[in-house]
This record gives sequence, C-alpha cells and structure tokens, in this order.
Amino acid sequence: MKILIVEDQLSIQEKLRFVLEEYGSIDTADNGRLGVEVFCGAIDNRSPYDLVLMDIQMPEMDGQAALKKMRHAEIEAAKSRTKKCTLAFIIMVTSLEDPAHLMEAYLKGRCNGYLTKPVDSNELLTKLREHALIP
Repeated sequence: MKILIVEDQLSIQEKLRFVLEEYGSIDTADNGRLGVEVFCGAIDNRSPYDLVLMDIQMPEMDGQAALKKMRHAEIEAAKSRTKKCTLAFIIMVTSLEDPAHLMEAYLKGRCNGYLTKPVDSNELLTKLREHALIP
C-alpha cells in the first residue's frame, strides 16, 4: 500500500509513520500545498496513493482545500484514461470539535473518514481493517 501523511506537526507525522510503516511505503508533506503537489505527482507518474491521512488545519493550504484539489485531480485523471488512477482512501485528522468542518470534508471533499487528535493507533488500525486496507 502507498501512503501519504499530510500533517504540519512532526510529532504526529512520526506517530502515524510508526503505526503504518509495516503496511506500506510512506511519504509525508508538512502542509496542504505540498501534499497536493506530491499527490498529483504520484497520479502523473501512474503510481497513485492508496491511503492519505491529512490534517484539516495547516499552513499554506488547509486540509479542506487540499482534499478538494486531490479529488479533482483523481477525477481528471480518470477522465483522461491515460493515467492509472483510483480514488484514494482519505482520512481527515483533526483536533477541531466543529461538526461543520467534518461535514464539509464528507460532503464537499468526499473524504472517507476522520480521526481526532491525539490519534488513537488502535482506532486508526481498526478503521483501516474495516475497509480492507490492511489485514
């Protein structure tokens, strides 16, 4: 599995990497703009991500905007049929307790789930198992 972690806090990046390292290759980006660049580059190289974990509040571009751009890139790639692209499983990671942010991620960004900070490793792994992303 190919995994992208888009998170501006290094400690959270490292925790997620530690939990997921046995399940695939992991790349990281420390802001939304860079996350979109890495994500789109993988699509262009015909090696899209299977899983993205992304913070909602980040510098340069927030997770909501990055999520929309990522989904748009996937749709455009699918239309062109010259690039291999399936929809990534995207989980938003947030410390926000505001349901409006989560509804926007689900309805407008088409995320697949969310986790609250601090991230519970067991909850993350359970969510991935429920969706058959890991054994």
